[in-house]
Amino acid sequence: AKVSQIYVGKKATIKATKTKVTGKVTFKSSNKKVATVTKKGVVKGKKKGTATITVKCNGITKKFKVTVK
Repeated sequence: AKVSQIYVGKKATIKATKTKVTGKVTFKSSNKKVATVTKKGVVKGKKKGTATITVKCNGITKKFKVTVK
């Protein structure tokens, strides 16, 4: 999993790395006070801290650690 950092009030988008994504992709933040994520994969920094964004697609789960500065 990649560690990425964003700043409070800024947005970043998690892109699916597979060329062909079939099925629904879901995104979930472990700490919505620190970072939120939309159903399109746009992560927004809310306050300083760390959160884990869980991405699920086709039965595969990936976790991305996000640090908000």
